[in-house]
Amino acid sequence: MNLITTERSSKTILKNENDFNYAVQVSRVILRMLGLWPIPRFASNAERIAIRLQNVACYFLLTFVLVPGVLLIFLKERDFKRKVKLIGPLFNTWMAVMKYSLLIYYAKEIQSCLEQARKDWQSTINWNDRKTMLFKAKTGRKFAIFSAAFIYVGGLSHRIIVPISKGRILTPMNTTIRVLACPGYFVKFDEQESPAYEIVFILQFFAGFITYSLTCGPAGLAAFFIMHVCGQLSVLIDKLQRLNDLAEPEDRAVATLLADIVEHQIRVKIFLTQVEEAMRFIWLVEIVGSTLLLCFAGYYIIMEWESSDSTAMLTFSVMLTSFIISIFTNCYVGQLLTDQSNKVGLKTSTMNWYRLPHKRARSLILIMAVSNIPAKISAGSMIEMSLPTFSNIIKTSMAYFNLLRKFIA
Repeated sequence: MNLITTERSSKTILKNENDFNYAVQVSRVILRMLGLWPIPRFASNAERIAIRLQNVACYFLLTFVLVPGVLLIFLKERDFKRKVKLIGPLFNTWMAVMKYSLLIYYAKEIQSCLEQARKDWQSTINWNDRKTMLFKAKTGRKFAIFSAAFIYVGGLSHRIIVPISKGRILTPMNTTIRVLACPGYFVKFDEQESPAYEIVFILQFFAGFITYSLTCGPAGLAAFFIMHVCGQLSVLIDKLQRLNDLAEPEDRAVATLLADIVEHQIRVKIFLTQVEEAMRFIWLVEIVGSTLLLCFAGYYIIMEWESSDSTAMLTFSVMLTSFIISIFTNCYVGQLLTDQSNKVGLKTSTMNWYRLPHKRARSLILIMAVSNIPAKISAGSMIEMSLPTFSNIIKTSMAYFNLLRKFIA
């Protein structure tokens, strides 16, 4: 009998581990490619060295785009409109450097959050609780895949299609140049000569892949964490419902359920605090940066419209859409968290507390007080992640866009 029970327990643990891996798969694949997935404690020295080399390679590729672009703006380019057109891709790369550095800096905190999420999955024995968590995990996974698809298509098409579609261009100085996705001033060599052009083109492609992965990866990770919290809140609602449905609320059974509910509620609150501490500055860079990039993308679409370049206009339109989707994903999961938290508050407020033993019914007061404070996440402890915030971001970016258009027109 003990052998059968142990075997069933092992199968349950294995299923829960597989479910956890399924939930976090998208973010793990993206962040592992960048050397940003937390290093396991049992990793060998060779694996640790390989990850550090990945970090160095990613920094090199991002710097390879950033430094020549800055040199071009300040040392070579004289036309103001051209400078504005160069700022957008460089600002996006600078955002990528910031997010990359923050992900490395907060690696231990992120690893702690992932381990806590894994423990939550492993400790889930009730089938209904597991099904609820899996439903929320699938929702987070869909958000991650959806945003990644748009961001990769929009960003990488700008790195590949736009330079190829423009081909060779004859300048007013009667020289022929080949367009790069991120023009730069390379002091030591001429990037227009072969094979230098091909090498720069390929390196910029990989730098773009890293840049857009640093948008998809944190967004997917945020969706996983927040939907995990939503799943835990749903489990909490089920526990409250079980307490409410007790046919004969005996003192011992009620005390056991209340202790389980309080412990679960505290664990969810602590986990949400850990997630916000680990991700708040990454979210801040994403929200503020994407607001400005929306402004630049809209301006670039108008510039390409005036020059009748339909291919570039299309790619910038896709990029504009991808930035909007990235911001919407972060704000929407934040709104889902608040809505789910409000459901918990509503559930505690509509409990049949009068059926419980008087001594135990008083214990519901603190549970109600805590549950009626909506759970929220913020970017940098300044910007609340919600649908009203998304609306404000779109309005703000449009205001910046109008200012940019008036001053540069």
